[in-house]
Amino acid sequence: MDTLTTQLTLGEPQVVGPLAVFPVFGPTPVLEYRAYSTAIQHGAFVKELDQGASVNRLLVGNPTDRALLLYEGEQVIGAQQDRAMDSNVLVGAGAQIEVPVSCVEQGRWDGRRHDEHFAPAPHADDPSLRRTKRESALRSAEQGLAGRPAQGEVWHEVGSRLQRFGVDSESSKFGDLFEQRRGEIGALADDIEPSADQVGALACVGGAPIALDVIGRPEVFAALHDRLVQGYALDALSPRPVYGRDPADPTRAGAFLARVLGASRRPVPTPGLGDAHTLVGDRLVGGSLSVEDEVIALCAFPSSTSWDGVIGEVARPSRRRLR
Repeated sequence: MDTLTTQLTLGEPQVVGPLAVFPVFGPTPVLEYRAYSTAIQHGAFVKELDQGASVNRLLVGNPTDRALLLYEGEQVIGAQQDRAMDSNVLVGAGAQIEVPVSCVEQGRWDGRRHDEHFAPAPHADDPSLRRTKRESALRSAEQGLAGRPAQGEVWHEVGSRLQRFGVDSESSKFGDLFEQRRGEIGALADDIEPSADQVGALACVGGAPIALDVIGRPEVFAALHDRLVQGYALDALSPRPVYGRDPADPTRAGAFLARVLGASRRPVPTPGLGDAHTLVGDRLVGGSLSVEDEVIALCAFPSSTSWDGVIGEVARPSRRRLR
């Protein structure tokens, strides 16, 4: 068990209404990899399993010359039903692997579209849903099970959001919320833009941190930036206590970043390259993915519960390296 050693700093926040997004800056990256939305232009794909579709697993093919990052909470749309990534997975150049996902469209299972490749969604899971999935996976691990989010909990969370925002969706499709409430979400999200050399974002609502997202390469983070901010904006529109007058409280933001960097890490399996860890500590949940101590992906969320000591022995993570 160890802690993160990477050096991350916060820049000046962009503030729109109750939402504040602090840019995160970090060390110069070494490893080369692409975002899925970029890699598909070079032949990469995500599709249903060849041997028969599974709600909670998808097949990723990366015939390109560079690794591909699928980021936790990133949504893909199409095929038999829309899905969201359960964890950060780095798919090696020339590799084809199965990845864990959750369904975010309960009412559709269209076998006629089995062979269709998934498209990247223009939005990601909101931080509250991502935190719920993380905590569900931790409870599963605590019980000696697979350490995966409970699909029923995910469907419940998606349904509650559709109901809360008055969204009529024939297939209980999470994406319909972002489509039908595009104006409200865009009013918060559209003016928040990535900065040069930015590798992450720390989002706050009413001065309280709601998510930290870090991707080691600035161009890969930039490819996911708008999708993540859509999720932040949805969280900012959800009813919550008013935490303070200043939506951009640098003291609270800095304290949360310090807690994340000081949290304990425990190894968990990953189907792809590198070393995956769960972050455990006082009032936070999250995960990291690194290759030879270079942080590739990091996400963390505040929690009302301390998960320190929850996870016992788990299977050794993959240590496959880039070719």
